Amino acid sequence: MIGADFEKIHFVLFGLDLLEPMALITDTILGVLSVVLGLLLSKIKIDIPFRTYWIWFFLVFGVGAFLGGLGHTFYLYWGLAGKFPSWIAGPLSIFLLEQALIAVHPNMERLRLYKLLSFWKMVLVYIAFAIVCYIAPEEKKATLPFLPIAINTILGVILTAALLGNYYSKIIAIEFKYFVFGVIILLPTAFIFLMKVNLHQWFDKNDLSHVLMMIGFFYFYLGVKRSIGKL
Repeated sequence: MIGADFEKIHFVLFGLDLLEPMALITDTILGVLSVVLGLLLSKIKIDIPFRTYWIWFFLVFGVGAFLGGLGHTFYLYWGLAGKFPSWIAGPLSIFLLEQALIAVHPNMERLRLYKLLSFWKMVLVYIAFAIVCYIAPEEKKATLPFLPIAINTILGVILTAALLGNYYSKIIAIEFKYFVFGVIILLPTAFIFLMKVNLHQWFDKNDLSHVLMMIGFFYFYLGVKRSIGKL
């Protein structure tokens, strides 16, 4: 089904009326994978901002993904409030990703400028998110506030992991190409989500996006692991 969503799957567990079991499963796997990648990077004994920001990106994103799965499943009980933890974690995790790539820029003036732009972009996204939450029609409050977060994610990943990753692969180390490969894998998720490309009721746009994100994040991890020794 393209352009529309399947009816949400209901299931009962311990007497609770729950939703979207696959979202819970794929969000949990994505969250655990992200946290594990962050912990693996923490074992690399090269203490530089590039490594530190990536560790925190994986940890923040991982926790946000896991909470997002719970928000989907317990929506009938938690309502919109259950979605807020993952929504709030989104711009912060992208900020950390941006700061990680910016931290190795060889031009100190541009480095400071990019870091400042990244920070204020995050602030503006949170402001836009709050405004949309306030003015969105009641029937759209469960989905519309995610739009500025999604746009910020797409822009942040392309401008840093893709463009800076490609730039660094030419002037620092070819291993930075792994970030470009990761972005190429992640890019379809934007179209899958925004165009509502649902392969099956039990494997919808969220589930397909999560699988691609797992692969893309693994490439990011390889990029960090294989390029950090060249810095």
